Amino acid sequence: MHESRRSATGVVASLAAGLLLQATPTVAAPAPTVASPAATLVAPTAPAAPTAPSPPDDPRARELQAEALAWMDLLAGDDVAAVERRLAPDFVHVDTRGGLDDRTEFLTDLRASPPRRGALVREWRAVRTLVRGDTGTFVGRTTWRPADPKSPARATYSTLVTQHWRATPAGWRLVTHQVARLDAPPEIVEFASGELRLQGQLFRPAGEGPYPAIVYAHGNEPDPTNTIESVAPGLVARGYLVFGPHRRGAGLSSGAAPNLLRTLTAIEAREGVEARSRAAIAALEGPQLDDVAAAVEHVKRLPGVDPERVYVMGVSFGGILALLAAERGLGLRATVNFAGAALNWERSALFRERLTRAAREAKVPVFLAQAENDFSTAPTRELARAMTDAGRPHRAKLWPAFGLTAGEGHGFGVDGVEAWASEVLPWLEATPPRAGPAEPARPAP
Repeated sequence: MHESRRSATGVVASLAAGLLLQATPTVAAPAPTVASPAATLVAPTAPAAPTAPSPPDDPRARELQAEALAWMDLLAGDDVAAVERRLAPDFVHVDTRGGLDDRTEFLTDLRASPPRRGALVREWRAVRTLVRGDTGTFVGRTTWRPADPKSPARATYSTLVTQHWRATPAGWRLVTHQVARLDAPPEIVEFASGELRLQGQLFRPAGEGPYPAIVYAHGNEPDPTNTIESVAPGLVARGYLVFGPHRRGAGLSSGAAPNLLRTLTAIEAREGVEARSRAAIAALEGPQLDDVAAAVEHVKRLPGVDPERVYVMGVSFGGILALLAAERGLGLRATVNFAGAALNWERSALFRERLTRAAREAKVPVFLAQAENDFSTAPTRELARAMTDAGRPHRAKLWPAFGLTAGEGHGFGVDGVEAWASEVLPWLEATPPRAGPAEPARPAP
C-alpha cells in the first residue's frame, strides 16, 4: 500500500535499524489522520523537536531531495493530479510486503482513498540523496508526531522510503516508490562520559515504571544503529527500558574519537595480532568501559527506572564490556556476555588471560551465552570454569546453532531475542540485589 492516505499498511511504516544514518529530522505539512489501529498514537513520551535535514552539497542532489520531500507531502494531501504529474510512465510502487502496483493501479488506489487530515506533522530522519547522470536515489525515514509539542503521544511505527527518480526535460520523474514498515524510531539522547558528550538510542516501555533497564553494549562495528534497533524492541516488549550508548568513535558518537575498529585494523596491519590485542584490551578496559559506566549512571537517573534493576548486556566486543563491567561492579544487578571474544579467543593469549581474570574477579553475577555455531565457543566454556573455580555466581549456556553461518551464530545475542529471552531475562530478575556501595564510574582520561 502507499505511504499516503491509506491507513495501516501505508503511511507511517517503520524502518529497520541499520538505516538510521544520523541525519536530523524535519517537519513537513500537517498529515492526514491515520485511522488504522496499527497507526494509533500512544503515550508516554513525545519526540524531540525536529530540525530540518541538511541539504546535500551537490546542487542536483539538493534539487532532487526537495522534489522528493515535496512529493511525499503531496501524497499525504488530496491533489492526486499533482502526484500523477511527477510519475514516470513506467512507475512502479513496491509495498512493505513486496507487492507491486503499476502506475495505473497506484493512482486508482490513491483516488479511492479520501484524505483525512488531523493534528499530525511529519518528521524526517536519515534523509540521503544521490544523483548519478540522469538517475537519482532518495532514501529517508519518516514518521508522524502530534502537532502539539506538549502531547505525550508518540507514533508506534515509522516508514523507510526509498525512491528512484529519472531526470527528463520536463523535470524529475519518479520511477520507483518503495516503503518498508518497521519499528518506531528511538529517542536520540545525549550523555556525558568524562568531558565527552556522547549520544545513544533510548527505547522506553509503556507505562510510568518503575521498570528494569538494560544498557546494551554494541560490538566493534563503526555504526551500531542496526545492532541496537534490532535487539531493543523484543526487550522493550517485555517491559525493559533499553539504552544503546554509541561509544566514542562509533555511530552517533563518531565525532568524539577515532573509530576503534579502524584503529585496531590499522595497528594489526602494521604490527600484527599481538599489538592489536594489546591496543584493544587497553581501549576496552579503559575509555570504552568508561563510556558504558557513564551510560549506566545516565540510565539510573532516568524517570521510571528502578536503579536497583539495571543490567549491562552486550555482544562480541560488547560482551567483553559486559564482563569487564561485572568486574568493575558499577552498581549493576547482573550482566550478560553474548559471544565476548569469540573472534579473538583462539588467536590471542592476551584476550584469554585478561577475560579470565575479569571472570574470576566479577563483582556481580554474569550470564555467559553463545550459539553453538559461533566462531568459537571456548570463551563460554572456559570463563564458566574460571568463575566456578573462583566461586563467582554465574550461568552459562550454549544454545543450538542459530542461522546457517558462524557470523549468524555470532549475532545470536542481537537477532535471537525470541530464542533466549525466556531464559536470560528471568535469570536477571532472579539475581539478588547488590550488596554494599557500588564502585563509582571512573572518569575518562
